Amino acid sequence: LFGYDATAGVVDDWMYQRLAAEYVFDETNQEFMKRSNPWALRGVTERLLEAADRGLWAEPEEQTLERLREIYLELEGDLE
Repeated sequence: LFGYDATAGVVDDWMYQRLAAEYVFDETNQEFMKRSNPWALRGVTERLLEAADRGLWAEPEEQTLERLREIYLELEGDLE
């Protein structure tokens, strides 16, 4: 999604928001990814934050960004 938006510019903000909600914030999915591939969860979280930093995700909610940052830092600590 990130790469597609970076090259074609066709991804809407709601798509990033939905990705965060379903893959990062959903407790069931988050726990599954933490168990099976925490690096992938960190990667998804990192790309969402990068999309916001680059302006691809034009108007993310501040609360969403804060949650993403918290989860990213938690994952970083767990992976080290």
